[in-house]
Amino acid sequence: MKSIVGVDLGGTNVRVILGDCHGRIIRRLEEKADKSSGAEGISRQILRMIRSLKAIGRIASVGIGSAGPLDLKEGAIVNSPHYTFKRIPLLEPLKGALRLPIYLANDCVAAVVGEKEFTYGKKYRNIVYVTISSGIGAGVIVDDRVLFGKDGNAHEVGHITIDQAGKLTCGCGKKGHWEAYCSGDAAPNFIKLQFESKTHGEIERSALHRISGGNLDTLSSRELFVAARRGDSLAQEIVEEMGRLNAIGFANVTNIYDPEVITVGGAIALANRRMILEPVKQLIDQYSINRVPKIRMTTLGRDAVLYGTLRLFKYLDSK
Repeated sequence: MKSIVGVDLGGTNVRVILGDCHGRIIRRLEEKADKSSGAEGISRQILRMIRSLKAIGRIASVGIGSAGPLDLKEGAIVNSPHYTFKRIPLLEPLKGALRLPIYLANDCVAAVVGEKEFTYGKKYRNIVYVTISSGIGAGVIVDDRVLFGKDGNAHEVGHITIDQAGKLTCGCGKKGHWEAYCSGDAAPNFIKLQFESKTHGEIERSALHRISGGNLDTLSSRELFVAARRGDSLAQEIVEEMGRLNAIGFANVTNIYDPEVITVGGAIALANRRMILEPVKQLIDQYSINRVPKIRMTTLGRDAVLYGTLRLFKYLDSK
């Protein structure tokens, strides 16, 4: 049996595996995404990593799950909030070099395919996968069909507006988006926004002030959640407000797609399972008009996208 190469191209890292359509992973590589060599540097990096697997003659196809937004017709990333390049070509340079079938989809689309093909998702016809990581995104299956949209972006839920006042600006340049409040990249701005309503004394007593030395731009979501777990009252209050906003985001997903189950992944969610999921489960009913679905953490861990890339061909060949 020929192998399949899977690529998870995120906003921070590039991960490449050699596996097969049954979900067996044979070999894997991971590197920081090369953002210093121009837009074409990303495809060159992926190509080099694929060749490092030393299995070119045994590869049937390549599946790529990429952070978006995408232009599927052109096979490129466009206007990504994670890269300074307006357009990053993927399919054309890789097809030219590898001469293999290459299947490209949003990374969360790949992840929901992984859930459908390799987990309890097999039981459901309506599934949404939500990632809470450096950004927020989703992959959607409705009535056993993967949703793509005209450009391949029918699932950019991180850019749903949850704050009509638009107090925070998203990495995409628009205001009030879910991703601008609850993603990993948004943590410093969200913390600063919450500090605006606090007294100088409350701020100085917080572990967040001590950790940052007063420079809140240096804070990460990890430090926020660690401080909350250790009992810092201000950090706990900020995490609670983030939980309320996440509940609104999940309610929007429920109202739009009406899934039977929402599976949750991404680095932030996986590292802070209880603090992410419990507020959503407790509060979502306040905002959702549709029957609330099951909400579960993915069983595929940080490999959900990679598993999905091994089966993308099944959904894209029929598209």
